[in-house]
Amino acid sequence: MRLPALLIAIALGLAACGPSDGPSQSQVRSDARAADVPILPLNRSVIAALGTSTPGEGFSHVSQVPYSPGVIRAGDVITVRVFETSDDGMFSVEDTSTLDLGEFVVSPDGYVSLPFVGAVRVAGNNATGAQRLITNALRESAVDPQATVSVTVSATDNYTVQGGVASGGTYQLTPRGETILDALASAGGAEGDPNETTITIRRGSDSRTELLSTLLADPSRDATLRPGDAVIVGGGQASFIADGALSSPGEFDFVEGQLTLAQAIARAGGLQDSRANPRAVYIFRRMPVGESFLLEQPPGNDPIRVAGDVIFQADYTSPTGRLDAGQFMLRDGDVLYVGNSPVSEFLKFFQIFERPPEIPAVPGQ
Repeated sequence: MRLPALLIAIALGLAACGPSDGPSQSQVRSDARAADVPILPLNRSVIAALGTSTPGEGFSHVSQVPYSPGVIRAGDVITVRVFETSDDGMFSVEDTSTLDLGEFVVSPDGYVSLPFVGAVRVAGNNATGAQRLITNALRESAVDPQATVSVTVSATDNYTVQGGVASGGTYQLTPRGETILDALASAGGAEGDPNETTITIRRGSDSRTELLSTLLADPSRDATLRPGDAVIVGGGQASFIADGALSSPGEFDFVEGQLTLAQAIARAGGLQDSRANPRAVYIFRRMPVGESFLLEQPPGNDPIRVAGDVIFQADYTSPTGRLDAGQFMLRDGDVLYVGNSPVSEFLKFFQIFERPPEIPAVPGQ
């Protein structure tokens, strides 16, 4: 059956907009242009630039929350002890001039109510400042009094560690300022392989995730914890998604930094001979916040800094393209997509016209 030229033109048009297993090469380019996402040809220059990329911000740039360690807040529990230098002072008991007044909960408006003194506002002060306030309040009823204050329970200066650790739970921040790595140590350490363990910090509505191995290799990416932070230790291997004109699309686990694009295509069964466009092999990647790399341009043009979302395009029709695919390392969360060839889309349309028409049944038979 020979199709008229007009139908051939319609078929080619439908290939670009009709139903398929994913966007065509032209659609990828059009959508990327509309979203201002660069499509970079996968070659040695790009691979070299990726190797010198500026790492992302890590945890050190998670949203900063003002915090003063050791400051007494509403809901905290403080222990107060008082003593006098005089042997016949009001706090002298038997052989000691020290009296343990006990524990006191800081009220919502920041006060504690103490015997002999009454209400003293301690919120907003550290233990030393609270001691000074209580000592001054005692001078009216005691001889050269002194007070010691310690925070027994901090109602707000806490963080939690959850997930794959030996001892998850709630932990208290101390004035020295615990970091994420300190939190993991307090919780008995992560149970999984650092290359397969993710660490997520949640602070309010903000969250950041890193591989534990990355954090251990570069402690500058660590962060000091704040009250209310949640440190979540996740397990499971890194994975990538393979879609489009591949023989076995799906989601595949791998060890990050140890899987090339060529190996990933092989894991997904290779390109489908009858469908795949070998020039439309794409890797969709979302780079971490703060990560970027500098891509050199032809002489006379300034280098381009690439950051955020990016699409890499490999050409599997050339030997160098396949060699470059063997050098390009996949990352956790990458999406590998192979577009359909224009010929395969045309054949889909052609099969519609080859199919014999359905003859409706005669009523009553």
